[in-house]
Amino acid sequence: MDGERRTQRAGASTPLAVALALAAAGAGLAVARSPGDAQPGAFVHGRVTLGAEGRVTFAGTPPAGSPIDMSADAYCREQHGEPVVDRPVRVGPDGGVANVLVYVRNAPSGGPSTGDAEAILDQSGCMYAPVVVAVRVGQTLVIRNSDQTLHNVRVAAQVNRAFNVGQPLKGIESHRSFERGEIGIPVRCDIHGWMHSTIHVLAHGFFAVSHEDGRFALPELPPGEYVIEAWHATLGTAERTVTVTGGSRVEIAFEFGG
Repeated sequence: MDGERRTQRAGASTPLAVALALAAAGAGLAVARSPGDAQPGAFVHGRVTLGAEGRVTFAGTPPAGSPIDMSADAYCREQHGEPVVDRPVRVGPDGGVANVLVYVRNAPSGGPSTGDAEAILDQSGCMYAPVVVAVRVGQTLVIRNSDQTLHNVRVAAQVNRAFNVGQPLKGIESHRSFERGEIGIPVRCDIHGWMHSTIHVLAHGFFAVSHEDGRFALPELPPGEYVIEAWHATLGTAERTVTVTGGSRVEIAFEFGG
C-alpha cells in the first residue's frame, strides 16, 4: 500500500499506443477513488543517471476555460489588465500539461527530507499560487494573503482535519501541517468563488508537480520496481510501472487525451 488516501474528481483512463491517455472528466466535488481505477502502463527502461523523470502531455484539444467575472470585487478586477480565464487544464503550446502530481505509490522507506523547508500557498491577484501544492506529512504549509482584500481559505480535507482560515489583511500568514497522507484536497475561497487550488500530502518525498512545459523529475530512487501515478484534479489518474536499475535513468511519459 502507498500510505496515501485519495480524493479526486471523476476521471477515466484508456491506454494509447505510446503512453497512457486519460479521458477528460467534468469538474465536480472530490470523491474517494479505488487504486484499481487506473490502468498500468508498460515497463520503461533508460540509462544515464539513477532516477526517474519525464513529461505529461495532452493529445487533441484540451477542455476550454471559462471567463472569470471579478466585478463583485473592484480590487480583484483592477489587478488584471485583461480578462482572466479559468483553465482547470493548463496545456502549453507544445502540449505539456502543468499542475499534475507525479508520485511513487510504492515508495521506498526514508527518502529525501524537506528539513525545515516550508511550502507556500499564496493569494495574489485574487488567485491561488500555486494552483497545486504538494507537501510531506508534518511539513509546514504557509498560507499567505498578498492581496489588499479579504480572503478565506477553506481546505476540505477528508482524511486530515478540515479547516477554514479567514485572512482580512495583506501580508497575514497562517501556518498549518497535515498528519496523514491525502491526495487531492480541494481548496476554495468562499468570498471569491473562482479561486481554487489543490493540496497533496504525502508520507514520503518521492513526488513532483509538473511544470508549465509538462516536465517533472522525481528524486533519486534506489534500484527497484515502482508504480508511478500521475494525478490531475480534472483529468483523473494514470499509472505506469517502471524498473530502475543501477546507474540508469527512467524516462516516463504520460499522455492525457479527450
